[in-house]
Amino acid sequence: MGLSRLRDSYADNCENQVSLCIDVFLTCDAGMTALLDPKLDYIFKTIFGQEDRKSLLISFLNALFKGSPNIKDITLENTDIAKILETNKGCRLDIKATSDNGVRLDIEIQCKNTDEIPQRAFYYLANMVPSTLHPGDSYNGPNVIGIWILGENVTNRQNAISDAYMAFQKNDPDSYQIMTDSARIIFIELQKFEPKNEDAKDMLTAWLSFLKDPLLMNHAFLDNQYVREAMNTLVYISADKDARALADLRQRTINDYNSQITVAREKGIAIGQAKGLAEGKVKGKAEGKRETAIALLAEGLNVDAISRCTGLSIEEVNVLSKTARVD
Repeated sequence: MGLSRLRDSYADNCENQVSLCIDVFLTCDAGMTALLDPKLDYIFKTIFGQEDRKSLLISFLNALFKGSPNIKDITLENTDIAKILETNKGCRLDIKATSDNGVRLDIEIQCKNTDEIPQRAFYYLANMVPSTLHPGDSYNGPNVIGIWILGENVTNRQNAISDAYMAFQKNDPDSYQIMTDSARIIFIELQKFEPKNEDAKDMLTAWLSFLKDPLLMNHAFLDNQYVREAMNTLVYISADKDARALADLRQRTINDYNSQITVAREKGIAIGQAKGLAEGKVKGKAEGKRETAIALLAEGLNVDAISRCTGLSIEEVNVLSKTARVD
């Protein structure tokens, strides 16, 4: 049993297409036992960031934007995954695109919270702006939108989707007001996503369900041609030995990077704690000398003797004699 059977499983018009596809996948000759995670950047880019499947990305974007903006076509950039990874195995596998109405898009997928994602999102968005302007252009140029699909939570907001704009904060009598809608960052925190409406026509619910866990998504979503094609592509990738090996290599690269970040952070904390402890000992020792000097002053010992006993300078002892309460 091979990939032809997997293809045929989607051609069959049956009610339980997900279960059929997965059952076939689990028994295929490739010997694989699980679907790859669509949240892995290599898998996500393979499904959504290729010219022959850009209709899937358009469907996802329109479901997310809900008509503002409405996208009919996109021009994809940096689509050659193999070349990108060959040049730099630790690079970002984001999706960059420009819509038919001129909107510049940067779609990032991040499985782990590295504690600086909001700052990175702002930095990446700011770097997109210069590429949209040319000499003589008006500043009323095309919008730029950064979309971050996140496997772990990075904000303390309750909703799974947070839409961020530059805005004027409330300052009585002025109310909160968006300054400009030309720059926008959307965070999608999949851990917070719990579908409340299982309507098979709700495309945003369908796409987020697929990204969060394609095995647990509502089977009715497979009636949609775009979601079905995304699932079909995921099954193909998962059953292909070469593609799976590349995905595993990419996952190890990401794990190594995250490990390096964690080790560096822990080392920085340890250094900070050691420095704080050393500084605390020095401060504690100095405070002990001052307390001893104050006690000796209370006993009537002269300043020179106190200086010799504590190691404090005569000037320091004199200051203490004036500031401390000596009965």
